[in-house]
Amino acid sequence: LECRVLNYDEKEGLIDVSLRPSRIQGDLDDDPEPQVGDIVQGYVMQTNKKGCFVRLSRAVEGRSTLKELCDGYLPKPESSFPVGRLVLGKVKEVRPAPKKEKHLRESLKFQIDLDMRESTLLQDQENQLSFEDIKVGEKYKGTVQRVEEYGVFVQIQNSSISGLVHMSECSDTFIKSLEALYVPGDLVKVLVLKKDEENQKIGFSMKASHFQEDEDSDDSSVDSDLVDMHDEVEDVEMEDVRELRDDSDDNEESIDSDDENFGGKLAAKMNAKSNNSDDSSDENSDSESSGHVSANDDDSEDDEGETGQQEALDTNVGFNWDVRALEKEQATVDKENVAYDSSDDSDSDSEGDDDEKDEKSKSHKSRKRQAEKRREEQETSRREMALADGTADENPETAGDFERLLAGDPNNSELWIRYMAFFLSLADIPSARKVADKALERIEFRQEKEKLNIWTALLTLEHKFGSVETFQAAIDRACRQNNPKQVYLRACEILEKELANSSNESSTTSQVDNLYATMCRKHKSKKKVWLAHMQYLLRQSRHEDAHALMKRALLSLAPYKHTETMSKFAQMEFELGSVERGRTLFDGLILKYPKRVDLFFVYLDKECKFGSIDHARTMLEKKVAERKLSDRQMKSLFKKWYRLEEEHGTEETQEHVKEAARAYVGSQKQ
Repeated sequence: LECRVLNYDEKEGLIDVSLRPSRIQGDLDDDPEPQVGDIVQGYVMQTNKKGCFVRLSRAVEGRSTLKELCDGYLPKPESSFPVGRLVLGKVKEVRPAPKKEKHLRESLKFQIDLDMRESTLLQDQENQLSFEDIKVGEKYKGTVQRVEEYGVFVQIQNSSISGLVHMSECSDTFIKSLEALYVPGDLVKVLVLKKDEENQKIGFSMKASHFQEDEDSDDSSVDSDLVDMHDEVEDVEMEDVRELRDDSDDNEESIDSDDENFGGKLAAKMNAKSNNSDDSSDENSDSESSGHVSANDDDSEDDEGETGQQEALDTNVGFNWDVRALEKEQATVDKENVAYDSSDDSDSDSEGDDDEKDEKSKSHKSRKRQAEKRREEQETSRREMALADGTADENPETAGDFERLLAGDPNNSELWIRYMAFFLSLADIPSARKVADKALERIEFRQEKEKLNIWTALLTLEHKFGSVETFQAAIDRACRQNNPKQVYLRACEILEKELANSSNESSTTSQVDNLYATMCRKHKSKKKVWLAHMQYLLRQSRHEDAHALMKRALLSLAPYKHTETMSKFAQMEFELGSVERGRTLFDGLILKYPKRVDLFFVYLDKECKFGSIDHARTMLEKKVAERKLSDRQMKSLFKKWYRLEEEHGTEETQEHVKEAARAYVGSQKQ
């Protein structure tokens, strides 16, 4: 990296450098001094229970108290404002840095006080209320900031002024628990009771009796939420019953439910009541619509009933409730319909059908909107419950959930990869790329494994949704910021998995071969890349190519790596290739290094797992008969042999191992 040295502290042995292009180009002037009211940005240096310290530049540092960090309550400020986070704040005060304090840096020139609350950053300074604007006896709208046992703290809207509503002033009735009634963020209405000019303190009241004459008292008064709705419903029902009784008493003719003309009398009574309250325009419209029976009126009445509107029942729907009158009217209508042409009948029928279809479609859309609204409310309720009990952190479902989790744990590569997968599920590939770039910027440079995981996810994304050029460009970028060998190994692994699931094997195979060849050419002194290439060839059943590659690897690798490379290749032959070729390679190694018990034990394990148990016994018999090993090595050899017989042999074979061990001990004593 290219940087510019700005300062050197001989006492501390620290060097201040800058990576900013302007500094590198020669601009060494200090940043301008921030002014009161400016919106500035900086990086968090330290966070504790009292507040947060922010560095704006080499010469400017700021601090923000706990109450000025957020509009709400922060139980753990360290999680919300971790070290290194970029934050915004409004400058409240600027003062020169004291020179006598030893803990301050020499380059520090200014100290400022910051307010990082969102309400402060977004508020309008011109229309903002000040402490002098607040008058005793005035009413204001505000937001609940904090709930304590002794009262509620409320901040007035469009201001930074907050005050206390004592528990005795929260309601006209007794409240047992304030926390059960108020939550930070609730909108309330307050009355200013007292104002302390000297200490800048204000006392509020939220009693409902103060706001009874206000038009919006239902919205601001908390006591309205405590009203017993059941009593109101009973009062309304009792009033309706009284009205019906009064009407029945006033009428000269009583209505008997057993009368066969009960429906017609009831309709006439209710029509008379509705006509007294309607205006002349309604009467004209009713007279014009008489004589036509419409199904639309029934549908509209059903819809009004569903919405809960308490209106008088309109019985004037175009026909009489009296059965006899209905028969006479129907006969008259039939006689009149005979005089109409057939064409007129068909036209009227089609128009009626169209009107009925339109009304039904409107009703269907209304019900659909209501159902959709109910689903949205249920989803919102479910999300709130998940946030309350903590399950939202386990299964984040929105971008906001991921951002909240990453703010507390920015070095978690698993979270970043799940964030990328979230955008991929929405088919938003550019956003997934932006998340990967953002993760690489925010993860600390010491977390190399976490960064490598992000690069692996980005390589997979470019391979599946990008082109060959973008995939290679991602590899080049990753190699500049990580261990190139690890990057190539991850890239080859991605392509190899794609080859296993690909239908076009020829093109994919050539791409994988080229990438493996490039990796071996660039890292020819590393045995791990050669072994990865050999394993790939054996999985593809290209045994001749694998043996040719092993010979090339032995020419490129250092001599002390040959033994381990051949041992690994022989193990691959047992697992993926031919057992006979694996035995040949191991026999050559054992013959060259007869005292390497570790190689012999690896050979023995592979023979037991992929070969023959009888051949393993023969190997042990021959090794014991040679007696070229030390006593300690022979003890390990007999233990290995006995464990093998315990697992695969019988009591006779176990006794044979004991006899061989006794014979060896007896020969050593002689």
